[in-house]
Amino acid sequence: MTTTYAAFRTAFLARFEAAGVTLDPLLLRFMDGLGAAGHVHIGGETVVTIKDPTRPEGLTSDVYFCQPPDLVRHWFGEGGYDDQIIPFLHASSTGSYIALWQVEGQPQRYVFLGDEGECLTLAESASDLIRLLAMGYIEIYGRNSLAETPEEQFEDSFDEEFSPPDLARMLCLELTGQVPPESFAPHLPYGPGEDPFDAFVTQVTGG
Repeated sequence: MTTTYAAFRTAFLARFEAAGVTLDPLLLRFMDGLGAAGHVHIGGETVVTIKDPTRPEGLTSDVYFCQPPDLVRHWFGEGGYDDQIIPFLHASSTGSYIALWQVEGQPQRYVFLGDEGECLTLAESASDLIRLLAMGYIEIYGRNSLAETPEEQFEDSFDEEFSPPDLARMLCLELTGQVPPESFAPHLPYGPGEDPFDAFVTQVTGG
């Protein structure tokens, strides 16, 4: 791993440690596999990309590991939810994020915080989240975006052929024993009106 990735990793994990939450080792191994292969992009902030950041066309995906500042307070105010909700993946060009949601006595869930207020549970296990990330979506901006295949989404935005994230898919198979699905909407754990995270956000924000 490069020094740059090592520094990112240390700061990244410190946020979980400060909250008293452990990031699932499977997800950390996935990120480590990307970081070790040089999937580190240094711009305004250092991020770990799902797709190869060295390709001539530059970054073509807004889905990447990051360290967003004060996002939880922006959403929930000073309610003390920083140790329950830890955003760690950028999801869209408009400012949506994926976070770990930890409630005492319940399993960890991976949830979506949309820039326009949409909230939903994306996965209830690290392996399912890895399968989602390895699909190659260029953006995740809500439930509807996951009804498309990554190929369809890419070809709507770029005048070039879709190239799947080969390393991410290889890591997915190695770590989960499964290949990514063609589209993710059928694999969401809850339908509209049934999602516990959406209900939680509505309750605490009064929305």
